[in-house]
Amino acid sequence: MKGYGILAAALIVALTPVLRGAAQTSAYGGANDFNAYCASCHGSSAKGDGPIANSFRKKPADLTKLSLRNNGVYPADMVFKTIDGRTPVSGHGGPDMPTWGDVFVKSSESSNAEAVRQRIDSLVKYLETLQDKK
Repeated sequence: MKGYGILAAALIVALTPVLRGAAQTSAYGGANDFNAYCASCHGSSAKGDGPIANSFRKKPADLTKLSLRNNGVYPADMVFKTIDGRTPVSGHGGPDMPTWGDVFVKSSESSNAEAVRQRIDSLVKYLETLQDKK
């Protein structure tokens, strides 16, 4: 019986990073990262009206209109590539907005490529939940 307790403890320790990663890929995890990293510019409603939005030359994008600007289809791949820096957008990766993929790589809890991918994917999923339908 003692061996089962050790095995169970080892299994819990081994699965903790996997479970943390799974939770982070949810829209809930994306909401947390959005509020921490994006809302100051894009606003808590993602409409581009964050508290520091007026300090930029160009107003931050209204992220609730991404589907409407793409013929009603949410452009998940484009959003992912914009966040990770592969698709350059005015304001992204320059002095106005960091490339969040780079920021997530440097953070201690997201130091590997898969964790960064999951974290960005959670942001992409969260933004999809905010899309205007009209």
